Amino acid sequence: MKSLNKYKEKILLFRIRTLGDKKAYGELYDNYAVSIYRFIFFKVNSVEEAEDLTSETFLKTWNYLIDQEKASKIETFRPFIYKVARNLVIDYYRQRAEEISLEGSQIDKADESKDIRLKVELDEQLEDIEKGLRQLKEEYREVIILKYIEDLNTSEIAEIIGKSKNTTRVLAHRAIKALKEITTK
Repeated sequence: MKSLNKYKEKILLFRIRTLGDKKAYGELYDNYAVSIYRFIFFKVNSVEEAEDLTSETFLKTWNYLIDQEKASKIETFRPFIYKVARNLVIDYYRQRAEEISLEGSQIDKADESKDIRLKVELDEQLEDIEKGLRQLKEEYREVIILKYIEDLNTSEIAEIIGKSKNTTRVLAHRAIKALKEITTK
């Protein structure tokens, strides 16, 4: 994925805000779709759900950007779209928890994992890391995914998770330490 420089991104955002330029949004989509999908997939562990949530992320983002009053609050696109994706994942788990409590049933994790393995080919090293990530507490897993998989900087991660830069640095350090302990067992 070739990353957009911040000036090109600002120009695209300006075109979307002022002209409703779908082509400009298409460029942002092309640049971020794979990484947003990957971010969501690591959180929900389902190809279908990740695809649906990725689509919803871009739709919500588009609707937000064409509302000039709301769009003026966005300084940089990258942390914004990750925050939208993160919030949708949170909503997904809330809704899922409500459905489970209403139905009184359990999700069959074995079938879900089997389905994922059939659809996504992972090498052994990635699989070990993925297993380790699942064992981490949520805030550690999220920081690792954003920092090392999505390649966001500390400031962007701090903005996404709503914590200070220093707290985010400490979380990243602790998360890596915990992941190393899990994967070296």
